[in-house]
Amino acid sequence: MTLKYPVERFVLMDSTCTAEFSSVYGEGFDSKIVGWDNYLRENSGDMYEKYVEKFPTMAEIPDVGSLDDNTFNAEKVIALNPDVVIMPNWEFMWNGDATKEALARMDQAGIPVVFLDFYMEPLENSTKSIQLLGKITGKEQRAQDIVDYYEEKVNSVYSRLEKIQGKKPTVYVECAYNGPDTYGISYGDVAWGDIVKKAGGDNIAEPVLLNKSKALSAEYLVNQSPDIIILTGRNWFTPGSLKMGYTFTSNVTKSTMTPFVNRPGWDTINAVENRKVYGIYHGYCSDVFNFVALETFAKWFYPEEFKDVDPVDTLKEYHRKFMPIDYSGTLVYRYY
Repeated sequence: MTLKYPVERFVLMDSTCTAEFSSVYGEGFDSKIVGWDNYLRENSGDMYEKYVEKFPTMAEIPDVGSLDDNTFNAEKVIALNPDVVIMPNWEFMWNGDATKEALARMDQAGIPVVFLDFYMEPLENSTKSIQLLGKITGKEQRAQDIVDYYEEKVNSVYSRLEKIQGKKPTVYVECAYNGPDTYGISYGDVAWGDIVKKAGGDNIAEPVLLNKSKALSAEYLVNQSPDIIILTGRNWFTPGSLKMGYTFTSNVTKSTMTPFVNRPGWDTINAVENRKVYGIYHGYCSDVFNFVALETFAKWFYPEEFKDVDPVDTLKEYHRKFMPIDYSGTLVYRYY
């Protein structure tokens, strides 16, 4: 199917892609989004709040439902008459049948669908996805500026890692969505797992999960006793979840992380004994900020070699250069 230019009307089937879309499009981006799913509002309410505060009309963007919870409304999308629908390719992993059905409906209606990837192979496909956004929005130079910045940061990390010898630290990453009583998903060689590997860590989940995302057992974690624990947080509504994001102070993050650190058996884990427990904003495994996650992980894994690197400064700089909203809150955090 041919994508017609100029592309003026966008439906975002992963509304957290607003960060990338607004960075690439620049001024006027908010008037081009004619529909989106509820993910930004429901799972990234802190970022949603920041956008709506600055661009109030975004609160009126129609919700077309989500493939995740079977609320996707193809008729509503068609009625919005978009020039293109943008989807994340992780939908095939989590919602394969629903995604195929949605694609069939869009095809019947003559609506092109473009897939972006900031999750399955984040550090390989993020720049390609940004360049694709630049092409379909007509903002190719802006997209290239972002890609150049991204690659400069990533390559700087890789060049330092190449010089490091010795045993890699073992790492456990958990999505702290469920609260401390239920172990959240961990990641094989995908998303956070891919970033751990690229940052020079040994991901304890990869041998068990391969390229899947699934919770590990408490017994496995305690027996593995990883050197580093990373919990991911967001503005989730789930009771007990780890709170991180644009609207949370470090005190809130610490208080919601403490029950996780106090789980039965965790006091015997190397990471806890050696005070190497960290938090990071969950969105960074599925958006362009994965380059900051790479920088952050590398600093946590090899603090001496990266002692002059400050990921918070990187975040602030990226926001100044490319984001329409300001940096704020707690997006990376060291527990101790």
